[in-house]
Parts: sequence; C-alpha cells; structure tokens
Amino acid sequence: MKILHLFSDWKWTGPSEPVVNLCQALQQRGHEVVLAYRRPPFEVTESVEKAVEERKVRGIDSFHLAPISKPYHIYRLKDIVSDIKRLSRYIDQEGFEIVNVHNSHDHIVGALAAKASRRRPPVIRMDHKRDSLNADLISRWFFRRYTDGLITFSEKGRKRLMKKLGFPPERVAKVSTAVDLDRFDPTKEHKDMRQIFGIPPSSPVVGIVARFQRYRRTDILLEAISILIKEVPEIRLLLVGRSSQMKESVLEPMERLGISSHVVLAGYRTQDYVDTLACMDVFVLITPGSDGTARALREAMAMGKPVVVTKRGMLPELVKDGVTGYVVQESPQAICQALLPLVKDGGLRSWMGKAAREVAESEFRLERQAQEVEVFYRRVLKKGLCV
Repeated sequence: MKILHLFSDWKWTGPSEPVVNLCQALQQRGHEVVLAYRRPPFEVTESVEKAVEERKVRGIDSFHLAPISKPYHIYRLKDIVSDIKRLSRYIDQEGFEIVNVHNSHDHIVGALAAKASRRRPPVIRMDHKRDSLNADLISRWFFRRYTDGLITFSEKGRKRLMKKLGFPPERVAKVSTAVDLDRFDPTKEHKDMRQIFGIPPSSPVVGIVARFQRYRRTDILLEAISILIKEVPEIRLLLVGRSSQMKESVLEPMERLGISSHVVLAGYRTQDYVDTLACMDVFVLITPGSDGTARALREAMAMGKPVVVTKRGMLPELVKDGVTGYVVQESPQAICQALLPLVKDGGLRSWMGKAAREVAESEFRLERQAQEVEVFYRRVLKKGLCV
C-alpha cells in the first residue's frame, strides 16, 4: 500500500515517537510510507525531522501544517488553503491509497485534501489523546463526513468513540501503542545511575516519569512516600521529568511533608533515559499525560519493572492487577499499601517484573502494531466502508 501520514507538529513530545515508529514499522513491512511533518522553526536538539532522518523514514516537510491556535495566527489561513490544494495534488501524483492523520489540524487539512483529490483515498484518524477525541456537535459532523476509520489505543476509548461519534464497530479499531523492545531491554548492560543520583545501592527506588503539572497529582505520590518512609526509611523516590509547575506540584508538597532528603529530582533525561529506568525498582503512574497512551508506563513494563497505577484512563487496561503490578484507588494510603510489599520483597519484584516484560513482548511489539494497523487499513479499503 501507498500510505501518507500527516503530523502537524515538529516537537519530539507526546505521540511524536509512536507516529515515527509506526511509519518505520509499516515501511519495513513493505509498504510505501511518507510522513509529512512540520519543519522546526529553529535549530533544536530533538525533533520529528531528526527522528525521521535517524530512522530512515521517507519524510516531506514542504507543507506548512501550522494550526491557528492563537487569535493572531489568523494569517495562517492562506497557508492552510495552500496546503489543502497542494496536498490534494500530491495525493494524486503519488497515488496514495490511505491518508492517516494524527492531530486535529492535519485531520482537517488532510481530510479536505483527500476529498478534493481525484483518488479520494480513505482518511484514517489515529487517537492519541488522554480523554479520547472530542465528540461535540461540530466534531461529530466532521468525523462522520470526513473520516473513514478511527484507530484508538484503548478498549474504553473505542467504546466511547463508537457511542459518541456513531461509528459502527468495523470502522473503529483498538490497536495497542508499541514500544521499541530492543531499546528497552532489561537484559542489556546499563549505566549505574544510582551512583550518579547519589542513591545508596541498598535503597529501594520508586520511580515516575512525567511532566509534573498539577493535574498529574504527584502530591498524592509524595504523601504516599511520606507514609512509606516510616516502614522503609531507606526508600528513595526518583522523579524523572520537569514542568513549569514544579514548584506547586512537587517542590512545595515535598518541603511541607519533610521528605526532601528522600526525593531525587532527575530532570529531563535524554541520552541516559533507559539507564534511568533501569535503576528503578518499582514504577508508579497516577494519571496519564496529554498523550493518553501512557508511553512511560509501557516502557517501564518493557524494562521489567513492576508497576503501581490508579484507575485513571486506560491504566487498568495495561496492568494486570496482582500479576504485573497493582491497580489501586487514587489515594496516598492505597498507593503506600501497594508499594510496601514491592519495596520489601525482591522476589515479588522480580516475579512481577518478569510478568510485565512478558506482557510488553506480547502486546507492545512494533511489528504487531503495524500488522494490526495494516489489517484495519485493508478493512476500510473494502467496498462499503468509505464515507
């Protein structure tokens, strides 16, 4: 198949890596894939552009793909019209059979371009949002008129989209987001990050990776650790990530609880991110971020880490309670009770961590994701399923 992916962003955040990885995996399965992405406005260390080059994905950056996100962006309207016209011609010239869109802006531009083309290929929207796609009156009208299929990452989201948007089951697929299992391999040798972070070798490490905004409720985890310290005084909490709201969400609660000496602020890690995951004993996630696929949780499971999560979003779908970790209520006491046996019992950690890796190898494989997406493409291409 000839497949055009549109991604109206240049930043290496949220769904960027899964989008590029999917394009690479589809390409490896023998499909002709092009990823149209937004060119970075200035020099950056990480971007979609750099990832496309590194992974040898065929990319194109000659379209604007810039949304009107602020009132003063109204000047971009002419660029949007230009993109629709040029994309329509590009679809016909290249003979694309599928147009796969990922964000709201590229959905609008890509769908209008596809319907204006002579080929009129089906348009597939992939859902990356924490609370699933919007289902207001305007969104329902647009989806029904300009969308041939939907791909989401959770069964909860699939049922919601069918109900709210009125799509039949055959036009909505649940496909699990993949992880690079070779990169996140617990059997590989990793750098000793405990020494770098000043964590004693004997201290159990509870870790979390997030943008520490207030809605991520890191304060609940901090309070859980403050309770846990009474039972396990040597415990350390490793916070990986950053946010403009760190003061309110992390620093002030940490000081108030008097646990600063037990908390390590690792900041945003790039080159040694996998090594940082490797030094954790248990991984915790309270609330999924704006990228609702809970990528960091999947990566921790791939690294063979037992996990503790709440019932927010799709988290309960990823964690087998009592097998790969624990699914608990969103309270400090419940999180503390789940963490206690894991930080005390190395055998339990090992058993659950092994189970987590097995789940990752079964459900988070890039090849499996690409195969399921391919099957859905072919289903939508069948007569009668296109809008």
